Amino acid sequence: MLAQKTLDDLGWPTLVDHWAKRCATTRGERVVRAFPLFDSSDAARERAAEIKEARDLASRDAALPLGSISDIASAIERVRKAAALDAPELVAVATTGKSLARLRAHLKEHAAVAPKLAARGADIADLGHVFHPILDAFDADGKLVDHASDALGPLRRALASIKAQLVKRMETMLTDEKFAPYLQDTYYTQREDRYVLPVRTDGKGFVHGIVHGTSQSAATLFIEPEEIVDLNNRMKLAEAEVADEERRILTEFSGWVAEEAEPFTISLAAAETLDVIAAAAKMADDTVSAEPIIDDAPRIGLLHARHPLMLLAERRCVANDITVAAGQTLLVSGPNAGGKTVALKTVGLAALMARAGLHLTAESGSVIGWFGSVVTDIGDAQNLEKDLSTFSGHMVNLRELLGSASPGMLVLIDEIAVGTDPDQGAALAQSVLEALAAKGVTGIVTTHYERLKSLGATEGHFANASVGFDMERLEPTFKLHLGSPGSSGALAVAKRMGIASAVVERARELLGGTGARVEELLASVADQRRRIEVERAALLAELESVEAERHAMRAQRDKTQARFEKQTRAAHGEALSALRSARREIEEVRKVVRAKAAAEEATAEDLRIANRMLVTPGATVAQHEPKRKLPPGTPATPEALVPGAPVIVPKLGRCEVVAPPHDGKVEVRLGLMRATVPISDVLIDSHRAARAARREREEAPPDEKPQGPNVVLVDGVPAGGRATARTIDSTIDVRGQRADEAVSAVDRFLDESLMAGRDTAFVVHGHGTGALRTAIRTHFSSHKAIDKFRAGEPNEGGDGVTVAFLKG
Repeated sequence: MLAQKTLDDLGWPTLVDHWAKRCATTRGERVVRAFPLFDSSDAARERAAEIKEARDLASRDAALPLGSISDIASAIERVRKAAALDAPELVAVATTGKSLARLRAHLKEHAAVAPKLAARGADIADLGHVFHPILDAFDADGKLVDHASDALGPLRRALASIKAQLVKRMETMLTDEKFAPYLQDTYYTQREDRYVLPVRTDGKGFVHGIVHGTSQSAATLFIEPEEIVDLNNRMKLAEAEVADEERRILTEFSGWVAEEAEPFTISLAAAETLDVIAAAAKMADDTVSAEPIIDDAPRIGLLHARHPLMLLAERRCVANDITVAAGQTLLVSGPNAGGKTVALKTVGLAALMARAGLHLTAESGSVIGWFGSVVTDIGDAQNLEKDLSTFSGHMVNLRELLGSASPGMLVLIDEIAVGTDPDQGAALAQSVLEALAAKGVTGIVTTHYERLKSLGATEGHFANASVGFDMERLEPTFKLHLGSPGSSGALAVAKRMGIASAVVERARELLGGTGARVEELLASVADQRRRIEVERAALLAELESVEAERHAMRAQRDKTQARFEKQTRAAHGEALSALRSARREIEEVRKVVRAKAAAEEATAEDLRIANRMLVTPGATVAQHEPKRKLPPGTPATPEALVPGAPVIVPKLGRCEVVAPPHDGKVEVRLGLMRATVPISDVLIDSHRAARAARREREEAPPDEKPQGPNVVLVDGVPAGGRATARTIDSTIDVRGQRADEAVSAVDRFLDESLMAGRDTAFVVHGHGTGALRTAIRTHFSSHKAIDKFRAGEPNEGGDGVTVAFLKG
């Protein structure tokens, strides 16, 4: 159990409030506010993984649908006791059942992305046989519809007919000479759900019937004429029959809910937990948090950590790296208002958030240990009611801390042993910290004591850290620097806060030469470190800018090349179209010539002219056809053309040398076919050669494998399965196509790639629902021309791209 003081010191209730407000259900909000901390690190890791899945779903526009889930626990408990629910309660139960079913179906649909959440969703029961008929029986206003039962409709129509008769009779009485002279006004109304006429008191003897009341002035009597008593009675009986039927329907529906009371309860509990997880995911997204590495060892390794409450309040927050080994105490020094306490509370909240399985406001890869107990001594411990001064209040806290200290405890102390003589306070502080270190606690302590700064530099259980100070602007930087103590900067802060310069200078004189020089040295070191960091940040920004420009230029070059190739292909296509048109015209000429020849009117010259017309256009177009890029390879030499060597003959494709070269020619084999070609037409297939060499190295004994620099390079890339650079020629985009269309298009593209001598093919299928990606990769797993395949790397398009490595 954690003390309420610790929770209040760290601001945990405020963080819980932010978490609870992001819940979609009242049940989830109650659970969050009940302080949900886990007792084991495994449970916390499981919850952190579930929150990650919820964030992944939200990033895919598939956030958990938790709307319209009401807290129907009390209604469920009532039907367990055979009580009947009223209409609003039944509508709430049915609407919640429908929402639970939607949540269950959503998680089942996205089980591949969120398997842990889908497992929780599996606990939600299928209650469609309960909520569907109930919802069908009510209209949008929550009233039973006529077809809710076979009897309800006819009963309501009978009641409506009686009411219509009553209204007609009442309207007739308003103008009837028997009643009109004695009416207070020309209207009729209802009293005790029975139709009556407003009769003046002086006319009560002339209108016979039942008096149901008088007006406030007693000048009007509301009389039910005896002519409509029977109709009123029939209406009351019809209303009772309708009410009885409605009550019977509600009782029947309540019985259905009672039969599924336990599944409803289990489903609500599952939705409650999912709501807590979804709210934590929303808070993590709002604060740009990351899933932590929860270590069983009590250590701290936060990267770019930020205070979560400052982020939630949209305040400026400086990110800091905070590292503390297990059983070590970090001593943080530096100026007041420089961020020491913020760093202290950031770590404390991180420890509590890890206990709750939450993501931390730090970079990915951050480590937080599992701390079974967190103890704080932050703020003014003065308590006048208990007759405790600031110092004595701190001593009470330290006494309790020393008595309960143990390994696995996180201790956070702000300004230890202040409020007394500085020398005695420093000595007492060192003694307390040494005692805590001997008990194996992990801690962070802020201080201004020089004695403790020296302790951090000489003792292994302690380490120094400091917050920065800008000497030029005389203000803190809020940046935490590990490994070195910092100047308290009291004189600089005093000057910044408006203390007269003469007073500050006098204080400097009183401080003495040695003390002043130490302060100045520490301040100078901090300032130099700040300047270096600023310069480093500027250099990194410049490097990123140059890299971005380089990528932009490369993209522009590829775009220009693609546009040129597209235009060239278009021009060639137009030429081919013109050729086909010319051939059609020539064929017509041939037909005419043949007809003349048959009639012995054709001449040999006519035929020769037609033949020249047929040949010339094709030759001209063929001469201007865009030349394809030659397959990758290096010119062959006679020495390299040994039997079995992989080669490329542009006119044939990938081949294999059969026999040594002779008379400037070499015999090659393509499948079962053999051919003798000039050596000048042969290229060494460097990619297949590199792969063969790699396989030999992998199959060789360990002591025979090449080491160190003896790595074969292919076009500057290690031959270890990495893809060559992605280009337009090696890429096909099948986004928007059906799976069968995409697979066919990819097959044709693979055939073209093999003929072109490529060793890698990039297939862009996008993310979407994953159906297209699954179809492509399933097809690749059995494709005989593919050696292996993988998802694209981030710079290649990520999981929206599949990279296939073609066999040689």
